[in-house]
Amino acid sequence: MEINGFADTLLVAVVGMLVVFFGLVILIMLIKLMGILTGGMGKKEAPKAAPAPVAAPVAAPAPEGKLSPAKFDDETVAVITAAIAAERGEGYPFKIKRIVRVKQ
Repeated sequence: MEINGFADTLLVAVVGMLVVFFGLVILIMLIKLMGILTGGMGKKEAPKAAPAPVAAPVAAPAPEGKLSPAKFDDETVAVITAAIAAERGEGYPFKIKRIVRVKQ
């Protein structure tokens, strides 16, 4: 077949673009299928929440036989909170409700 005119050139260009388009669609479907088969598509990580601000310990009346919450200054509360955060690692938000001094 000989290409002689503008219409023939346009036809070849359109057919070439359609072949490439359908090839890309097939590749996309194969990649999604592979993701589903390997289990990667269903597992989306939840966005990491920023750690909640730590409130000052609340002094509540202690029940009989229990230790009462101790009074700590802000620096001590910050140190305890930092130690807990370092031990638990990132991605585990927590909130300190009270700090109790334990008798030994």
